Amino acid sequence: MTVIAGEGRVAILYGHQPMASPPHHTGYLARPDVVDRHPGVVITAGAEASNAVRTLARYIARHGFAAVVPPGSRAEFTAAIDALGGAWGGWSRRDRRAVIGIGLGSSWAIAAAEEHGLPLVLLSPQPTPTGLSGASATLVLGVDAPGTESSGAGGHWVTYRGSGLGFWDDASADYVPAAAADSRARLIAFLDRHLAIPTAA
Repeated sequence: MTVIAGEGRVAILYGHQPMASPPHHTGYLARPDVVDRHPGVVITAGAEASNAVRTLARYIARHGFAAVVPPGSRAEFTAAIDALGGAWGGWSRRDRRAVIGIGLGSSWAIAAAEEHGLPLVLLSPQPTPTGLSGASATLVLGVDAPGTESSGAGGHWVTYRGSGLGFWDDASADYVPAAAADSRARLIAFLDRHLAIPTAA
């Protein structure tokens, strides 16, 4: 693991992380450089993590969350969710978990959030969800639906009109700095709201 200081609230550790279940493939972990049990977020894009996904994990970690990017299979994604506060209980909490689905990984994230009752963020979901159960708090940051903002279908929807799917990725031809900054701010505000650890009275 490597320590990095940067934007956000805390310095972080980041690097390769063996998955908790056999055959223990290697994923990616970014978390605060503090000995504590942090709220945990599992991120999937439905494939091996790109540099953009790992960068997002580090950004999330700098705001106080442990962010895990499993290898590309659905089984590894599900096992990582289960490991938060379990096999990885030394640095994560079971009572403060969320999932993020990016692109083609959105369907996996939706299913996991609904099964476990976890907060859910969808970033450039593909295909665009036509309806969510509403059982979990949901934030959708997308480009397909008309309008700029709407609430419904089980969550809060923000649409960046005129942007391509890679609006959030600074290595993409679709990158839109203002939309990327806005989506990151909304994502962190959502995680703060739903994963905050109550303070002792």
